[in-house]
Amino acid sequence: MTAPPPLTAHDYDTLRASLVDAGSLLALPELHGGVSGALCAGGPPAAERWLDDFFADHDADRASLGDALRELVDATWLAFGGGELAFAPLLPDDDSGLEDQVQALALWCHGFLSGLAPDLAAGSARSDAEAANAEVAEILADFAQISRAGMDDEDAADRDRADFALAELKEYARVSAQIVFEDLAAQRAAGARGAD
Repeated sequence: MTAPPPLTAHDYDTLRASLVDAGSLLALPELHGGVSGALCAGGPPAAERWLDDFFADHDADRASLGDALRELVDATWLAFGGGELAFAPLLPDDDSGLEDQVQALALWCHGFLSGLAPDLAAGSARSDAEAANAEVAEILADFAQISRAGMDDEDAADRDRADFALAELKEYARVSAQIVFEDLAAQRAAGARGAD
């Protein structure tokens, strides 16, 4: 399997415009975070279930975004499984305002947690997943902290430091999501066998 090119700023803008055109006020980073978390926990079927629940909870029309969402799930799944560390959170580009970038990363982490949690809870009792779950639990605690991130007066006063800190957090989220994906491979496989 060859990894696809990472999702780009153009993909971000196109998908965000599709959400707006569908009359949705949903935040794209939260949506992609949820898809990513669900893919880590249960693969494409879990991502589809999460999308169904997400759109139902937000009273939005998923059908009008069918192809775009299918492509998002497929591209994210291939990026995770490509073996080339091609996965990256779908976030606004670095030219966006710093506050917008911080909020987008916080929303992405929130979405990841909501996408991962239902399937992770279902598999947490499996003994073969205990070691992986310890590492995953630490990452999830970090993501919970990042999901509450915001800018303070110190960040506003020293934008270079804030830019650097944000870049580190983005890289941490990217690498950590890949680690979660790899650590939960046995859980995904067990879920797939159980579905057969």
